[in-house]
Amino acid sequence: MGEILQALHGRDSIESAAAYARLGWPVAIGHRHRTGSGCTCQDGPAPTACVTPGAHPPGDDVIPLERGGLTAAFEAAPGAGVIVPCTRFDALVVAHSIGMGVMLRADASSLHVPCLTAGHSTATLLVEAGTGSLLADCPQVDVRSGPDAWVAMPPSYGVRWDTAPDDELPIPPAEAVRPHLATALKLALAARAQG
Repeated sequence: MGEILQALHGRDSIESAAAYARLGWPVAIGHRHRTGSGCTCQDGPAPTACVTPGAHPPGDDVIPLERGGLTAAFEAAPGAGVIVPCTRFDALVVAHSIGMGVMLRADASSLHVPCLTAGHSTATLLVEAGTGSLLADCPQVDVRSGPDAWVAMPPSYGVRWDTAPDDELPIPPAEAVRPHLATALKLALAARAQG
């Protein structure tokens, strides 16, 4: 686990992509963020504002790379975002404060929930593939599931691990995360009501 964990917390796209592949996750290449000139998606003739610079796929379809082609693809696009389709997990995207509330409760109960953050705006909790729909009825939760859904992974621009996956522990089902999420949502609602 140490080698994978080190790669996941590093800034090298090639090493990180290889670590995700070792976890059995398909990997696709994303846009790059360039200091001073923003996301490479802005290079087109009529660019629109990019809300996730360097942390999104180049098109509507996420096309995983062949495992043997990871190195060449990322060498050809230094600093490219690392995109993983939601086929080996489902992703629950929530507000950062709600995600951190879930993580505090999960950690206290010894539940290992892989969680990544994008700045201080969102947290993405990874749950067992096919179980995220259980939480689709929860307010303020964006459930991503299946090959057409994706998550930008570290070291994509602005994305980092709060709790990295552990190749020796399974990703928990959504049912295990639900009580922690319900409590975090209830506390967030109460705090908002108090003003």
